[in-house]
Amino acid sequence: MGTSPTKSALLAAGDLYGLLALNRATFGSAVMARGYASTGDLKMLGDGTDINTLWDEFQKTVEQANADRGALVDLLTFRTADKSDQVLQAPAGTAEFEDASEYGVPVGSRAEAAVVSLGYDFRWKDLATRYTWQYLADATSGQVESLHNGALAADSRLQYKTVLGALFNPSNRTSASTDAEIKALWNGDGSEIPEFEGNSFSPTHTHYTTTESVTLAPADVEFLQGQVLEHGYGEVDGAQLVILCNRTEGDVIAGWRAGVGGAKFDFISSDTSVPYLTTEQLVGSRPAGNFRGLKVTGQYGHALIAPTSLVPVGYVVCVAVGSSTPVIGLREHSRMRGLQIIRGNNSDYPLIDSYYVHGIGAGVRQRGAAAVLQVTVSAAYSAPAL
Repeated sequence: MGTSPTKSALLAAGDLYGLLALNRATFGSAVMARGYASTGDLKMLGDGTDINTLWDEFQKTVEQANADRGALVDLLTFRTADKSDQVLQAPAGTAEFEDASEYGVPVGSRAEAAVVSLGYDFRWKDLATRYTWQYLADATSGQVESLHNGALAADSRLQYKTVLGALFNPSNRTSASTDAEIKALWNGDGSEIPEFEGNSFSPTHTHYTTTESVTLAPADVEFLQGQVLEHGYGEVDGAQLVILCNRTEGDVIAGWRAGVGGAKFDFISSDTSVPYLTTEQLVGSRPAGNFRGLKVTGQYGHALIAPTSLVPVGYVVCVAVGSSTPVIGLREHSRMRGLQIIRGNNSDYPLIDSYYVHGIGAGVRQRGAAAVLQVTVSAAYSAPAL
C-alpha cells in the first residue's frame, strides 16, 4: 500500500478534493463551518486560480466600470453628493440693463425668480454573490467572472433606470429617504418660469406632451425641439439638441423629407450610416456618426437623432447637451461614489459571500433643458414602466 500524499504535495498539485479528504481524516467533520468556507479550506478555484488574486481583479474592474460610465448617463447627468441644490433655470440669466443717471446707483442684478431649489432622491442598492465552497472547488475563473460581469451589468441598468426614471416622471415628489423636494421638468405645477427673449410662459406650461395620435409625425418632433429652444437651451448657451428615442421611432424619423407629410426639414443621415444612392445635392455637411459616445444616425431640424434601445418604445426625448448644467442631477454618496464591492464575512477569502453596493439617486436639475413626448392617442401623458 502506498503512502498518503502530504498536505504540501496536494497544495502544489492543486488537488482540493485530496486536501479536503486529508483534512477530514486528520481533524474530522469539524473542519468545515456551516455555510462558509473556513480559513484553511479553500485557496484556489477548480482551475487553480487563486481566489484572492481574482478578488483583486474584481476590485480593479469595478473601478474601471465607475470610470467608464455609460454614454447616455454621462450625457444627461451632473454628479453630486448634495441632497439638493439652488440651480439657475435660465441659461442666459434674466438680468436687464436700466437707464443710468449721473448720481444714481444701478439696480443689482438679481435672479431669484430663475433660481429653483431642486432635490435628489437617494437609496442604497445592493446585490449579493454567494458561493459555496463546493461550487468554488469546481468552478473556473471564467464562471466566477461571469457572475461578476452580471453584477456590473446590473449596476449599469440601475444607473439607466435611475436617470431615465427621473427624466420620464412628470410628478413632483418628496424623497422618502432624504425628504428632499424633487421636481420634474416643467410640468404645469404653477411654478414661475423665467422669461427668455421676451417670451413668457404660463404656469400650466408643461414639457410632458403626447402626439394624440398612434403615429409620430414631423410636427411632433419639431414641436419638441421648439419646447427646449424657447427657453434658451441650444441657442444662447451653445448646446446641441439631441433626440433620444427607441430604434422604432428612429426608423420613422429617418424617412422624413421636407414638404412630405408636413415636414419642414430633410432627415440627413450621419457620415457612418448605411451607404445609399441619391441624385440630390447636400447643402451643408453630414452630422458626425458619434456624439459623446452615442451613435448618431442623422439629423432632423436642429437636433441630432440618437436611437437607443434604452429609451422605451413610444417615447421621444429632446435634450440640450452642452455648456449648461446637465438636465439630471445624479446623487451618490460623498465617500462611496459609484459601485462598491464589499468583502464577505470571511476576511481571508473576501470573494465568498461578497456583495455589491451602490448609493444612488437622481432628480431633474434643469427643468427646461429637455422635453418628453409620448406616442399615444391619449391627451394625457403617462410615464413608462422602466
